[in-house]
Amino acid sequence: PRAFRGLGRNRGQKTITCTPRQLESLIRLAEALAPMRFSTTVDLKDVKEATRLHKVATQQAATDPRTGRIDVGMITTGQSQEERLAARLRLPRHTGDR
Repeated sequence: PRAFRGLGRNRGQKTITCTPRQLESLIRLAEALAPMRFSTTVDLKDVKEATRLHKVATQQAATDPRTGRIDVGMITTGQSQEERLAARLRLPRHTGDR
């Protein structure tokens, strides 16, 4: 168990986090890029291009058009942080009394 404690630490290196679904999409992108180069193997350049495409797509999808700020919550909810907060404030509060 002790040997596994430090495995999650980045040890000063730049780390990129992603969900399993995002990782699978990166793999599929890299695998699709190789045949476009008439290659039967995925090379590092395919992985780098897949990562770049994913980053650009994520950045575009997560940018609030009104503020120009990146809001990753827009990807999962379809609403900006401002809209999510406004919706929460409009919700009737349940006090437990009927």
